[in-house]
Amino acid sequence: MTTLATRLSQIVIFGLGGQGILFVTKLLAGAATIEGQDVIVSETHGMSQRGGAVESHVKIGGFSGALVRRGRADATIAIDPSRIGAALSFLRPGGRCFASSPVPVDGVRVFDAAALAREIGASRAANIALVGFASAAAPELFPRRESILAAIDMFSPPKAVESNRQAFLKGMERV
Repeated sequence: MTTLATRLSQIVIFGLGGQGILFVTKLLAGAATIEGQDVIVSETHGMSQRGGAVESHVKIGGFSGALVRRGRADATIAIDPSRIGAALSFLRPGGRCFASSPVPVDGVRVFDAAALAREIGASRAANIALVGFASAAAPELFPRRESILAAIDMFSPPKAVESNRQAFLKGMERV
């Protein structure tokens, strides 16, 4: 376990059931833990319903309380374009929103993570590609590349480790 200077970051991940929102939460929390950071996570809304709205909160650093309040997130990630509005509502002034979308959206850093995942033959890895994109665009808000890769190795099903690593690294290249 590597101990780095304490990072303070509040991240909210948005998507639909079945898109791997909870897996992204596990990766970010695991990577922060590898770095010796304190982490609090909370998942809310519709997790049991495939296709229902899912929202997950990750607080890295010395925070109390599990949920990020609206207007306080340092970063938001919208894995599904339909959740961009919700993601924007959680940002603090100066916060950064990252989304998978084939079209530009005002105030949002977008790239088509779903297309990238299909391109590499791993359509279920769009969530991981978007994490790569966001972590490269705002490295001060996310765990380090090496820590996220280590978390991918730890938490991915064995048959998905290589495709998840590839999706993450290719997402980083899109910045």
